[in-house]
Amino acid sequence: MTQTKISSAYQTTLSAEAIRELRLRPGQRVNQIVDGNRLILEPVEDADALAGSLGKSRRAHSVEEMKAAARAGIARSGAAGMPEGV
Repeated sequence: MTQTKISSAYQTTLSAEAIRELRLRPGQRVNQIVDGNRLILEPVEDADALAGSLGKSRRAHSVEEMKAAARAGIARSGAAGMPEGV
């Protein structure tokens, strides 16, 4: 566990250890969840995280195939799956 200080502008710095373990990138979004007296930062996966998830084939993919590949990529990344029907 590491400690950080809240600045007068209500900003703080994440530890290098947390950044490495969560594989955070500059500009990436995180959800802020208040749980009692705890603040939880949860990485939000974006479309860039799915790059290459469809493989290297040259043929066109159907929307259903792309959705299935996106679900698989999200599942592999440990994020919550997409809602049914998406």
